[in-house]
Amino acid sequence: MIKSFLRSLVPLFFLLIAAQSHAQTMKVSGTVYDTTGIRPLPQALAMAVRMKDSLLLGFTRTDASGSFTLSGFKIDTFTLVVASPGYDDKSYYIFGHSENYQIDIPSIRMSSKSQELEEVVIYANKNPIYYKGDTLVYVADSFKVNENAVVEDLLKKLPGISIDKDGKITSQGKEISQVLVDGDEFFGTDPTIATKNLGANGVETVQVYEKKNENAGEGEEETIKVLDLRLKDDAKKGYFGKVSAASDAGIVNGKPFYEGELLFNRFTSKQKISVFVLGANTPKSNFGFGDMAKFGLDNERASSGMSMWNQRGTNNTSGIPQTLKAGIYYNDKIGQKVKVGFNYAYYDIKLNSYSSSRSQYFLADSSYFTKDSLNSISHSQSHRFNAKVTANLDSLTILEFQPSVTLDYGQTDDLNTSEFLSETEVRSLATSVGNQNKSTGLSSSLDAGLKRKFMKPRRELEVKYILSSSDNKNNGNLLTTSVFDLNPALNDTIDQSKLNNNGSMSHYGFLEYTEPLSEKFKIKFDYMYEYGFTNQKKETRNALNGEYTEIVDYLSNTFKNIRQQNRFATELIFTSRKHTAKAGLGIRNIDIENRNLISGEIIPQNFTNLLPRASYMYKPSQSTRFNVGYRTNSSQPSITALQPVPDNTNPNQIREGNPDLKPNYVHTMDINFNTWKALSGRYLWSGAMVTVTDDAFANSTNYDDFGRTVSKTVNVDGNTFANVYIGGGLPFFSRKLEINPNANASYNKYSNFINDERNVTQNTTLGGGLDIELKFDSLEFSIGNTFNYNSPVSSLNTGSNTPFTSQEYTANINWTLPHGFRIKADGSYQINSQRLSGYNLNIFLVNAEVSKSFMKTQNLIVSLIGNDILNQNINVQRTVNGNIITDNYTRIISRYFLLKVTYKFNSNKTKEEDFSGWH
Repeated sequence: MIKSFLRSLVPLFFLLIAAQSHAQTMKVSGTVYDTTGIRPLPQALAMAVRMKDSLLLGFTRTDASGSFTLSGFKIDTFTLVVASPGYDDKSYYIFGHSENYQIDIPSIRMSSKSQELEEVVIYANKNPIYYKGDTLVYVADSFKVNENAVVEDLLKKLPGISIDKDGKITSQGKEISQVLVDGDEFFGTDPTIATKNLGANGVETVQVYEKKNENAGEGEEETIKVLDLRLKDDAKKGYFGKVSAASDAGIVNGKPFYEGELLFNRFTSKQKISVFVLGANTPKSNFGFGDMAKFGLDNERASSGMSMWNQRGTNNTSGIPQTLKAGIYYNDKIGQKVKVGFNYAYYDIKLNSYSSSRSQYFLADSSYFTKDSLNSISHSQSHRFNAKVTANLDSLTILEFQPSVTLDYGQTDDLNTSEFLSETEVRSLATSVGNQNKSTGLSSSLDAGLKRKFMKPRRELEVKYILSSSDNKNNGNLLTTSVFDLNPALNDTIDQSKLNNNGSMSHYGFLEYTEPLSEKFKIKFDYMYEYGFTNQKKETRNALNGEYTEIVDYLSNTFKNIRQQNRFATELIFTSRKHTAKAGLGIRNIDIENRNLISGEIIPQNFTNLLPRASYMYKPSQSTRFNVGYRTNSSQPSITALQPVPDNTNPNQIREGNPDLKPNYVHTMDINFNTWKALSGRYLWSGAMVTVTDDAFANSTNYDDFGRTVSKTVNVDGNTFANVYIGGGLPFFSRKLEINPNANASYNKYSNFINDERNVTQNTTLGGGLDIELKFDSLEFSIGNTFNYNSPVSSLNTGSNTPFTSQEYTANINWTLPHGFRIKADGSYQINSQRLSGYNLNIFLVNAEVSKSFMKTQNLIVSLIGNDILNQNINVQRTVNGNIITDNYTRIISRYFLLKVTYKFNSNKTKEEDFSGWH
């Protein structure tokens, strides 16, 4: 079936190429001379910029004789700009026509650059990608996107930037931690609100840079990578927005699927107001980039069956979602010195999921299997408020306040069933574990900072105070049954109430001072003081006569952790045009007091660490960067890992706290190189990283005769992670064809203890892929593939040393037709090999959309959308966690069809083009 599908695409592919190749294209040639009109100018830049939208149609440079030829783009009206260092730009307006598509300008005489000019007029960006200092800038109009494209569509076009299916963005192989709009956060810290909704045609530039991580926690990097969307001036005037609705009325599955949006924006030169409401129960409402942690669906999901489920290596948020998101964003300038902004967002997310898995556990001299299934129903609500006030006290002093408050509500109902099987598939134990939980959480923070520059250039002072607090309450019930097939006398039932309250408060003070030593050298000093505490109250009660009155002492406790930290660091910095080198050393002392408030036991801890760091960047040109760096950090264990009370949320996998845990100590070294060629459009990014962790946090697990476990966190040395990666783009035929190969490899060595015996797991992964994109004005077509090979090796039992592979092949088409029609389709074929029986599944997914635009402005769009047309949507995963191999699959939203109506509007009552609004 796949082969026939691919065979059918081949003729279409070559037919499209042929059709495009026979279309008439412009050809402009000329010879460039200096002011005398005699001496030719080599390496002068000639570029064609379309007049109606400033799209860069093509560019080249003159040869040794001063001659150039521009060709390969369709007949159009454009500006020919010729530029050379030391001369004023020369512009020609070209009106292309079917009878006027070959133009020769035999002599282009450049004029000397006027020295008295105070302003430089840029006719068009000379390069689609360039560096402005250390900021990588993409000129958005140089990358063609469809009329209704959103920012995410634009980002997928930018060389070196990639977006995965969950919306996570990477640049040059490194993850983007924050997305800004005109330098400000847009609806808090959820970047998908901007990338999935803002119109691409309203973006002037996309800027990528690193900045100081203002809220760096323990063990986090001091800098983060930021993507800043800079809007066009036209996109900041008047109002624009969109309203849409879609449904299938339940025709296919009986239960209706729906999507709805209402989005409104009003921008002026000083003020921005945005309002949105999004509701859906389709994959569009699934959890985006970072949402899992925000809604408690990660490994820290306290007191629920999911946490035990995750410890077996499965982490699925797939299922049937239902989501409502709403918010308002406001930003304003008051006078010339004060800027204020705030945003509020409300989230209401429901998720109904079913997962099943089969795991194999390897012990020193034996192994066994489990079959698990999880039915999970969750409902989360969140209110988030963020504000920022920036005041320029004078030309050298900036004062900032950033308060934030988040209020969360959560409710879960999980049922986890398990069967324990011997090596010969004989069942010894069957369990049912039910957890119901209700939780509330309140967290807040206040950042206050003062930044001061001085009359002496590069002398700077920054003072900051941060107050953060959290208060989380969780009440739940645990109901379990255990059936022992070989000894029914051991059958057991547990009926308990659970209380788990957590709170924390931290005060941070920062002082940073930078002093220039010479034109190229400067030294930086920083000091940080922290005082904070965390507390946790856990209470378990047994049911007696229908009431939860009997306290279970060994499962109940109150625990408090008090911490003080002093850290001093200094760093010497050298900066020149091509070289930047930094070397620094920090010293830190942490004093910790762990208090068991029930027993009265106090465990004091005191640690002093040296934290060296160094980095070097070489930039031989504006389009090439080479970086190498070394850094160290240390992070504390969580209070859950410290609390000396067993957690029997899943009696099959009991966890105990360890108050003797020490902070870890992490060494990280990374190296990366990236470059691109402006004329050809070719680019390359590559890198490598090695991390070695001493006193790493690892599991020590003991197994009983049935396979049930009791585990706790311990410290181990020598955990190592290393990876290398490389990728790039090779454009051909004036960037109509682009080939994007990539490859990666990683090595992970980590330790744990199985029945008090050390087990070392080494996992080697090799992967790579190739994407081929074909781009015309009205047609975009791409095919690609990825391949991953994993080889885990365990020292405890060689039975787990089973390699496995995964492959995925994709195809996408986006075709704009006459009379307002558009066709979009994508398909993927996944191959999963060498899994346990029943999990070697091959999955073929096909999605399609046909749309038609109406009205003179074409702002009314009617679409028919088909999701998973072949009805094969299943999520299959394999994970290796120490001595456990787990194969898991989850059936998620499958086939449905939607009829969607979209209306876009703006204050000019014209075609929604320059800021196509939201999508």
